[in-house]
Amino acid sequence: MAGLMAGAVTVDRAQWLGFRWQGHGLDGPSRTDTLDDVLLLGVQGSRLAGAEQSLIQRTSTIGSTDIAAAISPRGPLVSLWSVRGAPHAHRLTQLDFVRDALAPRESDEGGAGYVAAIEEVAAALSAVVTSPTSKSAASTAVTDRVSAPLVQWCERCQADHVPDALFRAAGRQGQIVLGPEKQRATMLYPTPDHPQVKIDRPRLELLNAYFRVNGPTSKTLFRDWMEGSTEATAELWKELGDDLVRVRVDHRRYDLPEALVDAVRQAPKADGVVLVPPNDPYLRQVDRTLLVPDRTRRHQVWRALSGPGALLVDGEVAGTWRYRRSDHKMTITRFDTVGPAQRKEAEQSAHRIAQATGDDQPIVTWE
Repeated sequence: MAGLMAGAVTVDRAQWLGFRWQGHGLDGPSRTDTLDDVLLLGVQGSRLAGAEQSLIQRTSTIGSTDIAAAISPRGPLVSLWSVRGAPHAHRLTQLDFVRDALAPRESDEGGAGYVAAIEEVAAALSAVVTSPTSKSAASTAVTDRVSAPLVQWCERCQADHVPDALFRAAGRQGQIVLGPEKQRATMLYPTPDHPQVKIDRPRLELLNAYFRVNGPTSKTLFRDWMEGSTEATAELWKELGDDLVRVRVDHRRYDLPEALVDAVRQAPKADGVVLVPPNDPYLRQVDRTLLVPDRTRRHQVWRALSGPGALLVDGEVAGTWRYRRSDHKMTITRFDTVGPAQRKEAEQSAHRIAQATGDDQPIVTWE
């Protein structure tokens, strides 16, 4: 493989799709190692589409717990403000890893002042959240505890409080987890008492897991997914050094650990039909132009507000879907022809989405 270092390795787009399909656990019941990598990176949820909707397309249980009940302040999965400050599901045993992999360093953008600010707010949050507490109540109590420079006026709230991005980063640092909402209020729970997996060099392991799940990527894609700094990302790339090779996929340039080149080239063709929610890792951790080359379709899939879910057929984004839980109706809008067998698979996937949140089976309409 040493000769690969001289020039770029060419990978077919179909091979890239097949590797990602397998790495994201969409090729059938997920193996434990695959699911471990997906959960190490985190599975994003939101009020409209919980991480359960993503996970149930990959596995029906976490250990002996059904997916519908798996994300809980008690585990086996917990939700916390993780990558980009968004709520993500991780294994309960990975809380230390998530904290350490995403923790700011003095050498990062923001420097020592930002590190100290997060530590101060995290300490205040840990002192305040000793039992289930609404985010609003916790914010008010934290504001009273921290030093004045950390508090700002918020036009939206019409109140002084710690800025939300800092509050969320401190919540992650303090390992504050998210629980079921009460009257639409975000509920915070104290750190669960549970043994933690020890992972050396957590930032580098996060990048390696990203490569194992997604295959060829770039500094910019990884940085934007993490919402990290250019300098910190460049340092991670330097740590991998000669282990990386340049890869071309569909005339686009990426990097990949040399040890994964054969796995990408030999990946089986993506095969299957699933519906994934808008924040699914398959849609989040990717070069959107490579995944959906057509610009008009990209605008339909990735909308800034209230984006739809995606219909995936053999690795390709073949349409979008929306689910109205109030009347148990799902509408699937296809981009191209979808055969009868593929429609049946999509409808089975729709039923799993309802199952993930304990809903009745939806009525599926095709457009």
